[in-house]
Amino acid sequence: MARRTNVSVLGSFSASAGEQEMAHALGAGLAPLDINVISGGQQGVMLSLCQGIRQYRPAGYHGAYIVGILPNSHFEDANPFLDLALPVGAAHLQNALVPLSADIVVAIGGAAGTLTEVALAWQYKKPIALLGKEGWSGKLAGMRLDDRREDSLAHFTTVEGTLEWIAHTMATLA
Repeated sequence: MARRTNVSVLGSFSASAGEQEMAHALGAGLAPLDINVISGGQQGVMLSLCQGIRQYRPAGYHGAYIVGILPNSHFEDANPFLDLALPVGAAHLQNALVPLSADIVVAIGGAAGTLTEVALAWQYKKPIALLGKEGWSGKLAGMRLDDRREDSLAHFTTVEGTLEWIAHTMATLA
């Protein structure tokens, strides 16, 4: 049996309503896929993403499995939609583990934490898509962060475009 693809979704704890709507719709689109969806597992983009997956995931152990890598050393801050919560005890560890555990990275908006995660994903040559016009997704759209890679950051303004990119990227990884 092949290993499930890990898709890490990055975004702000204090996301805007628009970012939360995109995260929920992205979760709904990822829900039927046999993948692991990894996030920071708390509020904002992370909560909306997990709600979308849980709401639209098929019954039984099918569809996306929801993993939250928490910055604290306890479980209390985990959102209630996670299948697996992993407290790591430090925000900088969370900011490293979420992108580095991914096969594919998607960032929705985001603030400084999201920026560090995108930079790490770039350094480790992870495929990266930016969704939306707010936060770092809008600021970094279409950019190359440095010369270590030939590609640029893929940018989408729709969830549908992002889901198509994920499907295409998964096919190239297989």
